Amino acid sequence: MPRKPKAEKKTITVIVNGAPIGVTLHPPTKARRSWYAYWNGLVSSKSTGQANFADAVIVVENMLKQGGQRATICDALMTDDEFEQIQREHYNKKKGPEKRTRSVKSLESCLEAIRAFKVISGLQPITLATADDCAAFQTKALKMPKNTIRSYPKGNKDPGPYSPNTVIKWSVALQAAWERACKNSGKKCVRGVVNESKLLEQNPWTRFTWIEGFVKPLRQFDASELISLLDYLNKKWPAVTVAALMAKVLLWSIARRAEIASLTWQQERTVGDEHHFCIVGKWGIKKWFRVPDGLYQEMQAHRTQSPFVFAAYSDQLKEHYRNSKRPGTTKMVEDEFNPECVGNWLYKRLRDWSEGHAKGQAYIHVFRKTSLQYARRGEDAGQNVAKDAKVSEKVMMTHYVEEGDPELREASNRTYQRLLASLTPEVARRYGYVAPTPSALEEKLAAAIAAKDWRLVQEISAKMAAA
Repeated sequence: MPRKPKAEKKTITVIVNGAPIGVTLHPPTKARRSWYAYWNGLVSSKSTGQANFADAVIVVENMLKQGGQRATICDALMTDDEFEQIQREHYNKKKGPEKRTRSVKSLESCLEAIRAFKVISGLQPITLATADDCAAFQTKALKMPKNTIRSYPKGNKDPGPYSPNTVIKWSVALQAAWERACKNSGKKCVRGVVNESKLLEQNPWTRFTWIEGFVKPLRQFDASELISLLDYLNKKWPAVTVAALMAKVLLWSIARRAEIASLTWQQERTVGDEHHFCIVGKWGIKKWFRVPDGLYQEMQAHRTQSPFVFAAYSDQLKEHYRNSKRPGTTKMVEDEFNPECVGNWLYKRLRDWSEGHAKGQAYIHVFRKTSLQYARRGEDAGQNVAKDAKVSEKVMMTHYVEEGDPELREASNRTYQRLLASLTPEVARRYGYVAPTPSALEEKLAAAIAAKDWRLVQEISAKMAAA
């Protein structure tokens, strides 16, 4: 049987305050159970307390940076709490109400991904993870039931394993989290939270081939569904009229749930007979959207003293429960309007309406997918539609379809006209559009065109242009 190779002393160089220091490391022996380090200035070599060479190197680096005092391997590594604090510090830098709201949600997603990695990988601390550990996490997560990290779904039904898309979503968040804790990631590194010696050297998430996800089939509403949804809301929740109102605004706005649920009257921009609203969406992108005059009048009819457009929701929901078989449920409704509550409530109503539907379950974001598809049909020029809707053409074509105020208003009008051109007359009417009554001159012009009286067409056109 061959002898175990004898460890030999090794020399390393440690940079301290820009100066290189040569260190000689002596291997463990029968008398010395750990690696010992010596550098110029020491009376005798010092124990690192580590039998593993790699761990001994970490301790030596910290000894030199702390004036020769030995730190434990735990002191030299970033803890899970410190890693999470780096993430919190990153998201706490976001200022402004809209950015703060988004950052809170992003932080929750980041911490959930970290929690998933902790549970599934079993590493402690997780900053010890190598590329092999990360790759193993992705493979193992695909076999774990969906209720491993949080309770889902309700009941005793077998939830099934996590989907590749969920694992990739976690991995994207984890890659970004590691980048913030890596000293070699440039401006992305969050400094000042932990000692620089604890920052990571590299990001393991960039050093292996990831699993592949899958493209979900696009879920969009057709004309019959758009009408069916309004009928459902009016029948099941007759007192909560803002539910259908909010659905109508979602169709015309091509906006997200949070952007519409928190819509205020201060965001209104009326120009002549045009009614626009100015919103700041994801990533701080500003845009206008236009609603038909009929829908705007309906919105005005539901206006309350609150600055929020859909603030009548709280009183209307209480009224619904008072007239129901469970009037005590009224106590569960908050007195003060909360945009998040109305957004979640409408999300659940869409889910209830679409249960068992042949086209699959629906949710609020389907309005955005539908509106972008309709806008594209109204003008089959993807680049222009994407530009006016304030999304990238690549994102629009992948996820949605098979700058001053004048520019924002013009973009809003173009998107509005595209939507109007593609909606069926019944859907347009049910969602608040009232066709304008033609003027006397317009009627004469139509008659002249029908009669092919081009001289009269020219005269009437001149009068209309001068009006």
